[in-house]
Amino acid sequence: MMDNLIIDIPELRLPRDMAWRVKFIEAVEQHAGRLGINGRFKVPRFFGYYFTGSHAVVVAGLWTVLVDDAALLRRLRVTVEQITDHRFNIASQEEGGEPEFMLVNDSHDGSCWLWDYPHGRRFLEASEPVEVRNSTGDIFDEGSDRGPRLLGS
Repeated sequence: MMDNLIIDIPELRLPRDMAWRVKFIEAVEQHAGRLGINGRFKVPRFFGYYFTGSHAVVVAGLWTVLVDDAALLRRLRVTVEQITDHRFNIASQEEGGEPEFMLVNDSHDGSCWLWDYPHGRRFLEASEPVEVRNSTGDIFDEGSDRGPRLLGS
């Protein structure tokens, strides 16, 4: 796994309802309904966007959806390439492949980052703080007598 690489893209802001516009929320709720799950999808704050070959993929939490062709997502792909002078790409070369980067979007303010795919995926799938121990099993170097430390709290 490569080093955790995050690239801020201050020039790019996505609309707060981007996930609805590309029908991600609708697809999740329809699939949940087919599984017999009643209720509404609890919309997370962060979404990830990338392409596997020519197909757009949206990620939020543990949901990964291959969305129907949407002009908005095709424009997003081109915009990312233009803003970064084609140095960073959110598309894999082959169908089913993983791209080098994914676009992570904060739906609260529209801000965007390019995040290396493995770390971005891990971030989007996380929902609870996790306990982190060093190689000796102690919680960092601050003494284990204070109990476990949780990241994110």
